[in-house]
Amino acid sequence: MNWKILAIVFIILFALETLYIGWSVSYVMKEERLTNDCFYNICADYPDAYYLEGVCTCYDYDMLGNLVPATTKYMK
Repeated sequence: MNWKILAIVFIILFALETLYIGWSVSYVMKEERLTNDCFYNICADYPDAYYLEGVCTCYDYDMLGNLVPATTKYMK
């Protein structure tokens, strides 16, 4: 294989890898921001909260001291 073709292939692979890593970091930062928004803004009045894949669920204690879902909000 010609070294110029091999160099072009490696440059393209490096560019794709860089784009993928940038997208991954952006996705993780967005999820972290939504998680913090769920815990500290939406469920600030509740003792516990849970965030998973765009759904924020706030939990409160019932009469027996068990955690039960109090409210759920879909986030984007």
